Amino acid sequence: MIGRCAVLVGLVIPAVVAGGPEVVAQKVIETMPAKDGTLLGLSGDYFVRFDQPVDHIHSTIDIVQDGKTVQTLHPRLKSEPNVLFARAPNLAPGKYVMHWSVPAANGSTVYQGDVSFSITAGRP
Repeated sequence: MIGRCAVLVGLVIPAVVAGGPEVVAQKVIETMPAKDGTLLGLSGDYFVRFDQPVDHIHSTIDIVQDGKTVQTLHPRLKSEPNVLFARAPNLAPGKYVMHWSVPAANGSTVYQGDVSFSITAGRP
């Protein structure tokens, strides 16, 4: 399937480390769906892989269409420490945005990002 996964180079999310003023760059390594990717309607797996562990409990993944949230997903707690992974029911064909939200280590800031993608009923 074309564009299922992508390495997103250069997307840096600063995260403040609790207990000190040091700022650590947290990078998005990979997403599913890939940026501007096309998925078959059968896919219901979504993830964002970071270069560091993230807070699964307070993070979310929203699936947005035409500016409206159609699904709010809560990452599975038993996924890898650096991966937000969630499943959702199959989406109807169309254009969507996967919006993720991750709190900083100290909880003072929420970092966010978007990945646009399309769902098709047949072959991409």
